[in-house]
Amino acid sequence: MIIGYSAAAVRSAERPLLDAGEPLMQRAAAAIDAHVAALLEPRGPLRDRHVLVLAGSGANGGDGLHAAALLRGRGVQARALATGASLHEGGAQALREAGGRIDRLDELPERDLDDLLDEMDLVLDAIVGIGGRPEVPAPIAPLLDAVRRHRLPVIAVDLPSFLDATTGEAAPEALAARATLTFGAVKAGLLLPGGSALAGTVHAVDLGLDPHLPTSGPGLVVQRLTDADVRTLFPRPGAESTKYRRGVVALAAGSPDYPGAAVLSVSGAARAGAGMVRLLAPESVRELVLRRRPEVVGHESPTPPSHETGHARPVIDLEAAGRTHALVVGPGLSPEDPRARAGVALLRRGAHGPGRGVIDAGALGAIGPEDRFGSEIVLTPHRGEADRLAERLEIDTEQSAPALASALARTTGATVLLKGAVTVVAPGRTGGPLLAQDDATSQLATAGTGDVLAGILGTLLGAGLPGPEAAALAALLHGRAGRLASRDGLVPLVALDVADHLPAALAAILAGALP
Repeated sequence: MIIGYSAAAVRSAERPLLDAGEPLMQRAAAAIDAHVAALLEPRGPLRDRHVLVLAGSGANGGDGLHAAALLRGRGVQARALATGASLHEGGAQALREAGGRIDRLDELPERDLDDLLDEMDLVLDAIVGIGGRPEVPAPIAPLLDAVRRHRLPVIAVDLPSFLDATTGEAAPEALAARATLTFGAVKAGLLLPGGSALAGTVHAVDLGLDPHLPTSGPGLVVQRLTDADVRTLFPRPGAESTKYRRGVVALAAGSPDYPGAAVLSVSGAARAGAGMVRLLAPESVRELVLRRRPEVVGHESPTPPSHETGHARPVIDLEAAGRTHALVVGPGLSPEDPRARAGVALLRRGAHGPGRGVIDAGALGAIGPEDRFGSEIVLTPHRGEADRLAERLEIDTEQSAPALASALARTTGATVLLKGAVTVVAPGRTGGPLLAQDDATSQLATAGTGDVLAGILGTLLGAGLPGPEAAALAALLHGRAGRLASRDGLVPLVALDVADHLPAALAAILAGALP
């Protein structure tokens, strides 16, 4: 698991080492030097390679300047461009002693800047680091534009400049990096929306901070699941397993207007390893689903409820359906569909439902201000649905995705999975750090993929995983299956492709755990 810490927590962890005289800057510079050299060596002799450090006035600039001095020791033509009125004294001295040139941005004509960038093979972004804010000073904006215009690969030193290290909020003009070398600990902003898009591949450089980093509390902001976590969390059957022990998931999904949503959601559930998948839907929807997925068990769900012997028959009758460990409600439903409100009512805290489930799509519109849930209930909105739900709950919608997901989780008690390029999971009543998964491809932005995700998540909840972990794991598997189906984003996909590629995506991850 990758853990993202607040800027304050990292600074606090650094302090004992700095007070003890540990050479943290030199260690960081050595890591940059080794990484850049490894990138440049395949392109020919290092003496023919040119690197420019965009050096700010603080410690981040010092890291870059010391790295440039080390690169010159390898023969690289490394130099620096000072972006502010001053430079880190030790770093500047090291680079000059290594024969490196330092220019000042405010003294460099635009034509000379273009000529300088024409020579470069790579840029090190060391303008501002952990103390950066999502605002670019006016004199620096043209420099960032010029680097983009020259299409130079950028390596970020600790984190991309003009990115909030804790929240991930970034200035629109900030440079996107091919890779980020982050020192001591991963900063939360590198894992959250905004920062994750700028950081490229994140490489954590160990500086010995681990004993001083928090293990809980506000300094531990966000977590990200990795393949190793999938191998630990993903439920696999044993010799004594039965379909009931593996978990039974029921889905109230599909309607005459959107029958395909039922096919997609039950396919996600089945492919994720459910012991049994039940479908509560009108007859026409069940018939369509059974032609595609004969293993699904169909149950009548009358709309509107029929009356027998003077009593109203439940729209979602889990007692009649049989053993059920998790309920998914919403794919292909409108908020007015009786199953939407009935499903929400069954999943409310204190109701006689399964206590575990997913509220998705149209059923999100059936949640009212009075509804409260446990953390094993997961709401799965995209941003538009999250905003509409927040308005009904009188929550400010002018917030970042992590802040909005957290506010919805606090108010409803449910775990909230807010879908996006980076999917954010906010734990419900149990609290704890956010989870953020960056496994998806933009090819997943197509109709029906969210239905597949709801089914996958329902299966994981039915198998007994806690709500936040189930949500993050579902997002990871959904994203990996999407990448596989689209050949890592090269070609379009349709939603059913995601479900169909889930076993192969899982196999690629789980194979690493085989003896």
